[in-house]
Amino acid sequence: MTLVAFLLVLVSVFLHAGWNFLSKKQIPSLSFYSLTSTTAALLWLPCFLLSDLRLGNLPAMFWPILAGSLVSEFIYIYGLANAYRKDDICLVYPLTRALPVLLTAAVTLLAGIGAPPGPVTLAGMVILSSGCLLMPLMRWNQFRPASYRSGALKFIVIAAAGTTGYTIFDSMAIRLVRASVEQTGLLSSMAYLFLIEAGLALMLLFAVSCSISERQEFRKLFLKTKTPVISGIFSSTAYILILIAMTHVTNVSYIQAFRQMSLPIGVLAGIFLLHEKPGRPRLAGIALVITGLVVVAVGS
Repeated sequence: MTLVAFLLVLVSVFLHAGWNFLSKKQIPSLSFYSLTSTTAALLWLPCFLLSDLRLGNLPAMFWPILAGSLVSEFIYIYGLANAYRKDDICLVYPLTRALPVLLTAAVTLLAGIGAPPGPVTLAGMVILSSGCLLMPLMRWNQFRPASYRSGALKFIVIAAAGTTGYTIFDSMAIRLVRASVEQTGLLSSMAYLFLIEAGLALMLLFAVSCSISERQEFRKLFLKTKTPVISGIFSSTAYILILIAMTHVTNVSYIQAFRQMSLPIGVLAGIFLLHEKPGRPRLAGIALVITGLVVVAVGS
């Protein structure tokens, strides 16, 4: 990994952990994330206009794939908002980052998409799974079925399912986008990111308009706090920095492994800034999750 790639990924992991910290610190809601996505859409609109991506040139199969990605994004946001309402960032953030790795591998394997995971990747998934089992526990004597029935875990699984969905759909959609434009690479990815953020913003704003409590929350946030705006800039910039970093390495697995630094950053932010107190089993689980993710990335 070059120094440029290292610095890009380093900034990205801080931004990713940062927007999750901001959304946890603020009362998480669909209103908050609607403003976040609106900010991101406005941020990448110029890139869409400067690109040679023309919606009429995209194949018909692109649109159901885009719809699948947007629905998955909405499911992710819905799960994330509710999970942050119910539990600490020390639990929610690492699990919503880790579970999609297992779910995506399972879905692609069952659907016959891509090559099956090798022995190193499988070993990483076993380590990762062990960490996921420990993270809901605050004390060692809580290792029993009842500990896995909390409301937060239900929404964490929903968020992870959404992440799994948009990861698979986006990988299919971006190939179609790049096949339909002359400008391949970063600019076409930015143009696609605008489509995602704009579509998600519209879906979230519609959902907000259908809920009295969300409309009240929207009025409290709109033009009254900069937090959703900062969160939108952080989240979308983190993704673009990763795309740029990928052009500076010979093996993208190095980037995927190093991106896992955002997990301890998010956990430390929860402990020192939000004064959360994770128990020893949760800390051990976080360590196993990070180790498993790194092993999976190196073995991929």
